[in-house]
Amino acid sequence: MTDINMSKIKKLLNEKKYSEIIIEIKTFSTEKNRSSVLHNLLGVCHASRKGRTEDDVKGALVNFEKAFYKDNLGEISLESLCNHIKLCAEMGRKESSLVSNFMTSEKMYIEAEKKFSNNHKYLAHGIDLYKYLLKHKKRILIIEKILKLKKLDKLIGSLYITSQMYLSDWKQINFSDFQKKFTNLFNNFDAKKLTNSNLDKKKIKVGFLSPDFNKSHSISYFIINLIKDLKKTKFETVALSLLKINQHDETTENFKDLFDHWINLGDKSDQEIVNTIQNSKIDILIDLSGLWSANRANIFNTRMCPLQINWLGFNNASGFKEIDFLLADTNTTQNEEKDYGTKIYKLPKIWNAHCGFEHNRIYNELPFKRNGYLTFGSLNNFMKINDEVLNTWIKILKKIKKSKIILKSSLFICEDVLRKKFVEEGLIDSVEILKKTNKNDFLSHINTYDKIDLCLDTFPFNGVTTTFEALWKNVPVITKTGYNFNSRCGESILKNANIENFIASNVDDYVEKAVFYSKNINELEKVRKQLFDEVLNTSLFDTKEFSKNFCDALDDMHKQVIKNYK
Repeated sequence: MTDINMSKIKKLLNEKKYSEIIIEIKTFSTEKNRSSVLHNLLGVCHASRKGRTEDDVKGALVNFEKAFYKDNLGEISLESLCNHIKLCAEMGRKESSLVSNFMTSEKMYIEAEKKFSNNHKYLAHGIDLYKYLLKHKKRILIIEKILKLKKLDKLIGSLYITSQMYLSDWKQINFSDFQKKFTNLFNNFDAKKLTNSNLDKKKIKVGFLSPDFNKSHSISYFIINLIKDLKKTKFETVALSLLKINQHDETTENFKDLFDHWINLGDKSDQEIVNTIQNSKIDILIDLSGLWSANRANIFNTRMCPLQINWLGFNNASGFKEIDFLLADTNTTQNEEKDYGTKIYKLPKIWNAHCGFEHNRIYNELPFKRNGYLTFGSLNNFMKINDEVLNTWIKILKKIKKSKIILKSSLFICEDVLRKKFVEEGLIDSVEILKKTNKNDFLSHINTYDKIDLCLDTFPFNGVTTTFEALWKNVPVITKTGYNFNSRCGESILKNANIENFIASNVDDYVEKAVFYSKNINELEKVRKQLFDEVLNTSLFDTKEFSKNFCDALDDMHKQVIKNYK
């Protein structure tokens, strides 16, 4: 037994004197006689103390692991397992390589299943665990188990829908069917009845609702020029920012100058947001984040404005009954249009346009010429890499002698999972996993494309920003045809870039195209030159044309719905 004064420990814990607790435990106990409770407490104190170092995090993880095994699947085992997962997830958010400790979390998690398989706390932490381990199917199975054990709620429903976007198991009708049950959970907020809306207004207020008006998100490339162009029209722009004040950065400040009006909503309740939107007399409300902003999406179960639209951030319908239109294009939504549960408004060419970059655009020579081998690349968020995608890329690397692939993600996850797969396939020398680029070093990020001959898109969750980046750097992208908006983004971008030959009809075709261009380097170089010469003149980067189409669409949609309020 130990000589630890537990009353003293509790007092120090209440006072958050974590360093003193660590000293107390280490002074009056040894590794051998330290209980699972003390190991777990040591872990909590190392993780919580002010000025925490990397060694503290490592120490915390070790102690959580020891607590787990010493308790032999008792309640402290569960507590320490959850603490281990929670700390690893925090390391992922802080972009620390210590996120790799998720591999240890998984071993404990699998062992704990025999005791805690129906425990809600255990299952809830598994959702985070399998997110960072890129095990989409296991994550979905856990969510389904939670849905059987407890009532459907806003968070679990949103996670279930968004998790399905990374796999091909759901067709659009499945999204729509589940969303009907999901959105029925939410009541309407109090809202003033809309009357006497007027088409002849000199100015029509358009509100853009988003939690992403800062540097951490690529949304700025798709709306900056649009907001500028709207200043010359009858539309008056209002930024409805869901950011907390402490999340503001220099990009936020630039946005503040750009919009006609700026409203901070981050600290308001949902009802207060509805009130603010109505008191601001917004005519058209555009949701830029959909179910990615799960904590706010349900305000769209309420009629706040004459016209309410989903656009840009969530490439699917969100399912809320008071959304009038999903703004898409002629390529992204096709014969499944009836399955969205929301009317589709199709822009004539592309559903968004990119403003390009301020950096000088220099022709990106084919790396093959200096390397003597083909280098593929994917700079998509690693969450978009499912087993089918990974197996397809491995098949390509095995078919093309000496070929390599460069991977880089905007989300920090457990990269060891990917490395392990390449090791198992004997391809560890064929993959290079780059660290996430610092937000303030964008030039380094965009110049990564200088090392890539040909990009490989993810599916069914296609890249969007990364595909625009690759084409701007005159690097073609192979994508695969899809079955709904989310899975056809790559198709739409490549069609508008005039390189339809890079759109594969299925996985075999995807592999064949990669092999074809590896054997026909002159063809690949020809397309790269075409992109350099022509892509900036296409609809992808013609923001003036896009702004005109966008304004025409707002005008038309507004006319269609305004009749309801006369």
